[in-house]
Amino acid sequence: MSISSINYGSSILGAQIRNINQQLTDLSTQLSTGKLSQNYSGMGTNEGFAIASRAQLSNIAAYTDTITNVNVNINLANTALQSLTTIRNTVQTGSASTAQDLNVNGQTVAQNTAAAQFGSMVGVLNTQSGNRYLFSGTAYNTQSVANAGDIINGTTTQAGLKTVMAERQAADLGANGMGRLVQSQPTASSVKVSEDVAGSPFGLKIAAVSSKMPTATVTGPSGSPVSFSVDLNGVNPSNGDTLSVQFTLPDGSTEQINLTASTATPTPVGSFAIDPGNPNAVPPVPPDPNITASNLNTALNTAIKKLAGTSLVAASAVAAGDNFFNTAGSAIANAAVAGKLSSYTSTTGTGSVALQDSALAAASTSTSLDSSATPHLNAAILNALANAPTGTTLTITGANGARTITFDPNVTTVTTAGGNTTIGLASGSAAKVSDILNAIATAAGIPSANVTLSASGNIQIATGTGTDVAVAGGAAATALGLSSVTRGSVLSTPPITGATVLSGTATTGGPEVLATAFQAGSAGPPAVSPDTITVNGQTLTFVASGATGPNQINITDTVTTLLSKIDQITGTSKPSTIQVGVITINTDDPGSLNITSSNSAAFAALGFTTSPVTAAKPPLRVGSSPSGSATALVNGSANTVKWYTGNDGPGSARSTAVARVDDSVTVQYGAQADESAIRKQLQAIAVFGTFSTSPTGQYAGAQVAALSLRTTQALTPQPGQQKIEDIQTDIAMAQNTMKDATTRQTQAKAQLQTIVDQAESASPDQVASEILSLQNALQASYQTTAKLAELSLVKFL
Repeated sequence: MSISSINYGSSILGAQIRNINQQLTDLSTQLSTGKLSQNYSGMGTNEGFAIASRAQLSNIAAYTDTITNVNVNINLANTALQSLTTIRNTVQTGSASTAQDLNVNGQTVAQNTAAAQFGSMVGVLNTQSGNRYLFSGTAYNTQSVANAGDIINGTTTQAGLKTVMAERQAADLGANGMGRLVQSQPTASSVKVSEDVAGSPFGLKIAAVSSKMPTATVTGPSGSPVSFSVDLNGVNPSNGDTLSVQFTLPDGSTEQINLTASTATPTPVGSFAIDPGNPNAVPPVPPDPNITASNLNTALNTAIKKLAGTSLVAASAVAAGDNFFNTAGSAIANAAVAGKLSSYTSTTGTGSVALQDSALAAASTSTSLDSSATPHLNAAILNALANAPTGTTLTITGANGARTITFDPNVTTVTTAGGNTTIGLASGSAAKVSDILNAIATAAGIPSANVTLSASGNIQIATGTGTDVAVAGGAAATALGLSSVTRGSVLSTPPITGATVLSGTATTGGPEVLATAFQAGSAGPPAVSPDTITVNGQTLTFVASGATGPNQINITDTVTTLLSKIDQITGTSKPSTIQVGVITINTDDPGSLNITSSNSAAFAALGFTTSPVTAAKPPLRVGSSPSGSATALVNGSANTVKWYTGNDGPGSARSTAVARVDDSVTVQYGAQADESAIRKQLQAIAVFGTFSTSPTGQYAGAQVAALSLRTTQALTPQPGQQKIEDIQTDIAMAQNTMKDATTRQTQAKAQLQTIVDQAESASPDQVASEILSLQNALQASYQTTAKLAELSLVKFL
């Protein structure tokens, strides 16, 4: 038999000792490193969780870095925006001050301050964070705004704001300094004012005319170009009668000229002289209404030139600023157009009885109704009205319903209550024929000037355009020769308005209808295709009724609805308008505006006689030279400084900078210097700080005052419009979102680290205990092994 060697190296006990040694080495490593193992195989079953947790911890670290960087950008942007707010308040305070003292350069202290603040604002808008321009949108490596000096003064090849303002002022004032208005006297008794060119964007635009001169006839504003006229009809107005003309200025504001007829000497400011004639001449010279008309013409000319030299100049500067800074544009109809309106017209009924006084002369308004007075109304008429002892009643139905005039032979007074009048005819009465006229007007609900007495003594009743005047028959009506007066119906062509209907037949009392209508088409036979208007490639179709969505419109809808549909397609932020028959289509992207129609005649009835309708791309410049006779604004991008040099593409400014701050959370924190709030502030401050006038000019102070008012208004945040504070709120929301993400990530980080620690870390106490146990086992193994090593066969036996 063979006996195996009892050898330490090959014995089971030796292997155990080596295993204990290895365990002891591993535990020593765990104790020194704090880790269960230096490789994944020794980490145990939970290492999969640890690996996933480490990946999440790595993501959190990346998000933390992103949040830190974004917060730096947001804090810098917020500081810049706060500076813009401070600049706004500084300039606004200066512009609102009443001091208008001009220096040798034709500017106020407030304007000098604005010029300096403009430079500061440009510097703020060019703020950088590292190599990123904060207000350039996606073009973050491009300077946001051109240099302040270039914006105002231009370069050697491109015009700046100062040049654009000068050109626009010349175009708005016109060669005659009357705001592109033409004034004339078609007849000796009339005055006419018209715009020089239809559809021109320059100068004063006639918006409305009203008159409190009962004997005068006012026509318009209407026509193309728009005009109005005032005819005195050979009759002098009364002292205190007024004429009011409202104008729209280039910046969209309105101003009104009020002129008052006056007999005062000298003629007060804002008045025109009523010619008194010369009663002391031999023979006496009667008042001449034609001279009064000439005085009105002169006063109107003076008032227009003053308006042009003051408010128009200021409005022109504001409009030029908008032409230079605003990236939006508009298309203006080629002509003011008229609709069809079948309406009531004033008619005059003349009484069949010529009233005479007791001297058999034609009665006048001062003729007494007292039979004991001399002279008094013809006795036969008085007796018929008195019908003693009961009196008579005249019933008149007008705008306010039926009202009565009672002729009472028992009283001497004239009283009116609730539109009903009692006229006393007793002896000693103070009543006159004028009281009858006033009572008729009161009962009918029409102006007293509509009831008059002709030179022959006949009572004349003019209905006006508001209501018929019905006179009930009876003794009083017969005595005075009165009968009902019914308004006539005529077809007129006033300027179209927003309420003008796109198709239909004009009816009396109905709405105004477009002169040439759009059609809905028919199924036939023969089939007729509906009319369409194509806006930027999208088709708007006319239907008979039941229009749905943005691409259909009823033929019974109004011009306002049509403009709203067009605006919905173009997406403009500024609604299109219509004024005195002229349509203006606004667009945020003038380069893409393109509008055509399948019905060119109806399209022309809207004022668009050329097709397609397009808009010049900003910056806009006066279209021809000399500027005083220019009729259009044109694209000036080739020869004008571009003030904003950052990204100007579609989409919101905030979306131009996006950062992921959590697995499912992103924040938007971009900003652009051409955002509405920033652009409007920059524009207002630039215009105010750039404008200058002659220090000794006639209207210099008034010009600066008008511009100061507009600057103050422009720098006052308006409801519904973006404010600097809105931008701050947007980026603050992004910052709050990141703060919330940071809170969540901090909590998740702690939990994930716990998972990693539990999977990978070794407990020092447990490892020390295990090491002590192994040391004891190893010592026992060594002792046993030593004894076994001493064995021999002899000893074994």
